[in-house]
Amino acid sequence: MSSKRISVLFSILKGLAAAVIVTLTGMLLIALLTVFLRISDSLLGTLNQILKALAVITGVIVSVGRGGSRGFLTGAAVGLAYMIAGYALYVFLGGPYSASAMLGEVLLGVAIGAVAGSILANMRPGRRRGRK
Repeated sequence: MSSKRISVLFSILKGLAAAVIVTLTGMLLIALLTVFLRISDSLLGTLNQILKALAVITGVIVSVGRGGSRGFLTGAAVGLAYMIAGYALYVFLGGPYSASAMLGEVLLGVAIGAVAGSILANMRPGRRRGRK
């Protein structure tokens, strides 16, 4: 494997790790909201979808960065990996399997990742502090 491919793979794995951290933190906050505010099931479902989108976007930010290259493909790969890993874990833990729901979730993750990656890749890179 060439060093460029390894670098891209490592970048995607970093983005996936960041998305997992955001997910775990967000799930803790949602659990606290559920216990103390007794939120409804419909609001819980909405918060879950928002959390997934934020996790994918955060993963893409870590993976692509401002002014990065191949934002569309890298963002889509982060979204794909995150959604497949999440759905696989859900089914492994005993959740009901639905192929159409899985396909919808995966497509949503890929779309969010691709759009976020495209936007980030087309932004100007941030200025580094301490340099003139």
